[in-house]
Amino acid sequence: MNGLIFDALKRTLKAKGVTYRELAERMGVSEPTVKRIFHERNCKLDRLMEMCAAAGVELENVLGSMNRGPGPVNHIAPEIERRLAGRPALLFIFVMLSEKFTPEGIMRSQGLSEASMFLYLRDLEELGLISLGRGLSARLLVETPIQWNFEGPLRPLFEMTNKNFIGWAITHIENEASFVSFSRRMRPETAEMVRREAEDLADRARLLAHHDQHTTPEDGLVGYKWTFAFGATPFPAIMPIGPHPRDAGAFDRPAAPAKGRRPLPA
Repeated sequence: MNGLIFDALKRTLKAKGVTYRELAERMGVSEPTVKRIFHERNCKLDRLMEMCAAAGVELENVLGSMNRGPGPVNHIAPEIERRLAGRPALLFIFVMLSEKFTPEGIMRSQGLSEASMFLYLRDLEELGLISLGRGLSARLLVETPIQWNFEGPLRPLFEMTNKNFIGWAITHIENEASFVSFSRRMRPETAEMVRREAEDLADRARLLAHHDQHTTPEDGLVGYKWTFAFGATPFPAIMPIGPHPRDAGAFDRPAAPAKGRRPLPA
């Protein structure tokens, strides 16, 4: 049991970005003392409560999050993905359920009637994705998190949702959203470092969200979306530049160098 408690506390520290050194400073002890406690995975209750207080979390919330760390990703069967691709609304309902939205919360955010929500849930049950209970209660039959196949039949829908989100973020950048877009030249090694740092930030965001979902009432949670794209800029694909309108035949014949000028290198 002690091991599970310390695993849960370590997840909390990581989610909050608190290092062993910072925790030790808040507790007024040495960093080696804190490291020894976590290594031995054992301490008195009053010391455990002191550590939780220094981390800014209630002990009962740490206990409640035991065995609830983010697990390995799971996949949806290709045939189910194909059927969801033909019904975008059904896919979006399932995505929201998998992100811990309640059916009532989905109804409120989407302006759906109770009848529509029930029918969507019943359709998802027929696909074997959820199990319906009383009223609008539903239990996921697929373990989360889910890794979707971005090269499969759902790709057009995922492209659409991300394009819609980026468009929304640009128009709401002043008060509701953040949007950063730039292109710079750098060494591949620098780009790899930036990519790793972004992935680390995404992992921390997922861990923070996981912690909140197990320690915060439903009405205190708000859905947030993270969209990140980074790679060597495919300029012809995203910023195509064709021949000048007055030079339509430029690619049909070799350009003659101007008089008195050197030809441009190939």
